Amino acid sequence: MIDANSKTNSFLKAIEKYAEEQKNAMKAETEAFREEQLRHANEEGTQAAYAFIQKEKAEIKASLAKENSLKETAMKRELFEKRSKMVTNIFKEAEKKLREFTKTKKYETYMNNSAKSVADYVADRPVTVYYCANDEKFLPMIKKYFANAEFAADPSIKIGGLKGFCEELSIIADETLDSKFEAQKKEFISSSGFTIE
Repeated sequence: MIDANSKTNSFLKAIEKYAEEQKNAMKAETEAFREEQLRHANEEGTQAAYAFIQKEKAEIKASLAKENSLKETAMKRELFEKRSKMVTNIFKEAEKKLREFTKTKKYETYMNNSAKSVADYVADRPVTVYYCANDEKFLPMIKKYFANAEFAADPSIKIGGLKGFCEELSIIADETLDSKFEAQKKEFISSSGFTIE
């Protein structure tokens, strides 16, 4: 009987051992599966996080670029407005000085020289001389330079000076302060660095 008990015990121990091995194998397999799943989940999570971070970065960059562009546009507009005011003030002051100049003795000399210059340019050909209405007092002095001329006040001449139109030569000899002022204005604006790029 001892022999049968001993065999049964050995058999039970063998079954327990086998069960323990199977249990350990299943545990190891489960642990390996769990580790593999964790690794896979980590990789997917890392990829998803990376993609999310890249997307967020791109959105932040786009938002900053738009914000910077709007700020730059606003700053350029503000700078343009300031420069425009400065230019307007500069030219208002320059025009004021020119109008003051037309009330001086030097302006009479200027008108005399302008009349001589236009007369020399047309060289006794028929000419129409246009002048500022405020300069009518200079007509006697101006007329002595022209042998064949008509004279007319021109409302487009606001500051002063005169110009001669010679149809025969198809030219206008412009000695007006208005045209010289406009030419200086254009030159100043193009060369002063007051443009915005």
